[in-house]
Amino acid sequence: MNIATAVKPAPSVRDHGRYILRRVADCFLRENYRGIALGKIVPAKSAPFDRLFAQTEHYLAHEAADGGALFLPIEPDGFMQAWRVAAPPFVHVAHQGARLIDSITEFLEIMKAGLEGEDSANVSAFLAECQAAIEQGAICDAARHSTSPAAPRLASHAQWHRAMLANDRLASFLDHPFYPTARAKHGFTADDLIAYGPEYQQVFRLAWLALPRDGLSAQGEVPALWPSFADVGLDPALEDTHALLPVHPFMRGERMDRILAETGMIDHAHMAPLDYLEVVPTLSVRALAVVEEPGLHIKLPLAISTLGRLNLRAIKSGTINDGHVVHSLLEAIRADDDALRTKLLLTDESGGAHHGGERFLAYIIRRYPEDLDGCEPVPVAALMAPMPDGRPYALHLVDDYYGGNVAHFIDEFCDLLLGVHLRLAARYGIELEANQQNSVLLFDRRGDGLRLLLKDNDSPRIDAAALKSAFPGSDAWTGRLQDARITQADPAAIAQMLVTITIQLNLGAVIEGIGRHLNRSRAYRYLLRSAVERQFARLEGEGVATGSLRAALLEASHFPIKYLLRAATLETRGAIGAADVNKAYGHSAPNFLLPESER
Repeated sequence: MNIATAVKPAPSVRDHGRYILRRVADCFLRENYRGIALGKIVPAKSAPFDRLFAQTEHYLAHEAADGGALFLPIEPDGFMQAWRVAAPPFVHVAHQGARLIDSITEFLEIMKAGLEGEDSANVSAFLAECQAAIEQGAICDAARHSTSPAAPRLASHAQWHRAMLANDRLASFLDHPFYPTARAKHGFTADDLIAYGPEYQQVFRLAWLALPRDGLSAQGEVPALWPSFADVGLDPALEDTHALLPVHPFMRGERMDRILAETGMIDHAHMAPLDYLEVVPTLSVRALAVVEEPGLHIKLPLAISTLGRLNLRAIKSGTINDGHVVHSLLEAIRADDDALRTKLLLTDESGGAHHGGERFLAYIIRRYPEDLDGCEPVPVAALMAPMPDGRPYALHLVDDYYGGNVAHFIDEFCDLLLGVHLRLAARYGIELEANQQNSVLLFDRRGDGLRLLLKDNDSPRIDAAALKSAFPGSDAWTGRLQDARITQADPAAIAQMLVTITIQLNLGAVIEGIGRHLNRSRAYRYLLRSAVERQFARLEGEGVATGSLRAALLEASHFPIKYLLRAATLETRGAIGAADVNKAYGHSAPNFLLPESER
């Protein structure tokens, strides 16, 4: 099938505005912001306004703080929430009568009513984030069906690496399933997005900064293709006292000058006059693929925010150490566990450096495994990307690798992710923050089945006592971790991450998306539950205790849910009660794994 023949016109800015409005309202409902999920469900025929305002069977009536009532058109869900918001417009009813709400500005003004101080300022800041998402969505759409500008420079790369970067680019056009303004790279202008975003995938060169060796903390080997001082136009004599750090060109100029001034380094640092080393952006934006060495990626800090204004894309000094420690621990466990060794691969992130602990004077070196020939790496984030024929990318992969057998793919997909993560959680007390971006499926062209490649494993939760019991000597690794939050974990914390990342984000969002596309949601949810039961039975057959996780996954009436928007944007950490904005939870999501009769 030639899928390029059915390309639809790009959505307008107005289309993007309505899209963001719906996503934001739906997220407010899912995270129960300002109690909106507690509103009354009203049949459309009983709504206090002309039904012609919107076509729906039900509304959710929210008593707003401005004295009016906000009516959101809703439809049954059952996956992450009991009801989901249908297409706008919404309706606001006050003493003056009813009016349509068809813009994010109007909606947020209503939701902000009655807030003061920081809470009010947070909503105003979020409006700017929404506007950035709308504008950048339209800009990215212009590149959606174009050829990657980097393609000619990548032509000599191994097929697996070309495929990985192409699939990263495909994923970049699809928003995060749950964070409503994921499209926004807050801090980028339109020119920055085109120059450095994965959607446009331009080739560019790195800037370089010479910093005093005194204060530099480095680990691992510097890549052989690192430039000399002469290569970047600096006096070679500086090498005696200084070291070169790569810098994203976005950070050059005023941004870097401010950082150097704040750290007292302005008179001791030397920004190189020449750029060096061609790179291509990957899905994470700050991780850059080196053109000259396929499989070598460099992760650099950026003064932008994604997935919330508090999620600054910097690199904390402890991240470099902890990522390497966790990688080493996982490799040791893999070597001792046949089930993991055959299905799980890891990137090597042992190399990196930072200067004085400064989060914008740092880098991480990522190297991909060598045995990827014959594989097509696909981030889970790309699976639901819409293709020109209207089908999600997952169904094209099912056609190519599974002969069109969707159920077979879902079974293998579930067994793979659960076989890794449920095993790590139940047997070793480890749950990784392996989100859709950092979880890469390896489709094997030789027919050997799916494998899983994980990267960025620097912020897991580890039950250190459970790990030591299952894997004696593990304290040799856990004792070197710098972030104390990693091992301050109880079984509930492990279960929360397992549910919200593996079950809801990686498996649930994909399976639900495929199911809705094919009108098979219930059937595919059953396949996921069956896979969970299969993996529990396997673990129990090995003598692994699974009681607490079994109860959390298969018996609880409700699942935990990540409060991504509330914690990362709308509320203070104190108000939300979380030390980590990426690990703030509510408990309002339906357990979609329960049989229909038990919900």
